[in-house]
Amino acid sequence: MKIDISDYNTIIKNTWCPGCGNFNIHIALKKALVDLKKHPSEVVFSFDIGCNGNGGDKIEGFRVKGLHGRAIPFAIGAHLANKEMTVIADIGDGGCLHEGIDHLIHAIRSNYNVTVLIHNNQNFALTTGQITSTTQSGKKMYAFPDGKTEGDINIGELVLALNPSFYAKGYSADAIQLTEIIKEGIKHKGFSVIEIVQICPTYNRENSSEVLSSRIRKVQSTNNIDIARKYVLDTKHIYTGVIYQNKEIKDYYSNLKNRKGKETELVEEVKNYGISNILNKIQ
Repeated sequence: MKIDISDYNTIIKNTWCPGCGNFNIHIALKKALVDLKKHPSEVVFSFDIGCNGNGGDKIEGFRVKGLHGRAIPFAIGAHLANKEMTVIADIGDGGCLHEGIDHLIHAIRSNYNVTVLIHNNQNFALTTGQITSTTQSGKKMYAFPDGKTEGDINIGELVLALNPSFYAKGYSADAIQLTEIIKEGIKHKGFSVIEIVQICPTYNRENSSEVLSSRIRKVQSTNNIDIARKYVLDTKHIYTGVIYQNKEIKDYYSNLKNRKGKETELVEEVKNYGISNILNKIQ
C-alpha cells in the first residue's frame, strides 16, 4: 500500500504564529513516517498541552491530548498495550521538564520503545511567553521583567546523565535533517529522546533563525558518551544529529519475563477477558 504525506493531513487549519517552528516540525514528522512506510492506522500520537499540542488535530493517526506534562506516560501505556504500534509522544520543554520531568526520567531508565519529541522553544508560548526550566537564567520574559531567578536545565546533559539508549537534537529550521533524525529515533528499539531547538518568533525573538542557524553544527552519530557530553556542554555551538546511541541496552519489553513467548498483545487479551473470569476467581 502506497503511503503519501497527504494521508497524514487533516481538514483542521494550523493556528500557529507566522514563522513558528511547529510548521517544520510537523512536516518533518509526517515525512519521516511516510518514508518509513507507516500508515496512520499504525501510529499512536500522545500530545501535551501547549503550542505543540495544538498540532494534535492536524495529523492523522490515533491521537490523544492529555494533561499538561503527561504525554509520556500515556505513550508508554499505548506501547505496553500493543507493542506493534509506533508510538510518539509530542511535548514541549515546559510540560516535559516541569510536571513531566519524573516521567521523562523513568521512561529513559526503563527504555520503553517510544519516541519522544521535545519542542524546546525555552518558554510557555501558549500562555504568552512565561519562563520554563530551559529558559536561560537571568533572561527577561513576560511576567519576569527582572529576569529569571533560577538556573536552567540543559536537556542533553540531563538525558545523558541517565544512561539513555538514544538522544538526538534537531533544529526546527532544518526540516530535512530533522526528518532523518526522527526516522532514526523511530527505528531505534528503545526510548528515543529527540530534543528540537525550536524558533519562537513571537515570545523568544532573541533566538531568531539567524542567531540559531549561525550556531548549528551537524555531527555524526556516536556511541561514545564522553564525546556526546562534550557536544551538549558546548555553550558556543548547537550540535545537531543523533548525539548518542547505545544499541546494546535492551528495551523494556525484551526484559519483561512474563511476556516471553506471548503471541498476543495485551490489548487483545483485555478484549477476551470478561468480568465473569474475575468473579470465578474470587468465588
